[in-house]
Amino acid sequence: MKTFFKITEIINIIALLFLLLGAYGLAITGILQVTAALLFVILFPKNKLIYCYFGLVILFFLLWDGHSMDWLFLLPIFLVFFLTFIIYNQKRKL
Repeated sequence: MKTFFKITEIINIIALLFLLLGAYGLAITGILQVTAALLFVILFPKNKLIYCYFGLVILFFLLWDGHSMDWLFLLPIFLVFFLTFIIYNQKRKL
């Protein structure tokens, strides 16, 4: 379990580094973050915050029309830090 949790942390750190690439990095960050979140939900299925994260991810894709780069792109940036908070909050509980 600790190995998978460590993998989740590493994926999250790599995703945070991809933010430095701007808009292109945001897409890669999103893919890595969702992967880390899927591992996290397998490890901690009772964590309610991870389900809020997935709800916000689904909301983003429901609202995004595929072209506009407006206020809606604040949500993925929030999601990056929200998942980081969820992971490290769970780490304190271990």
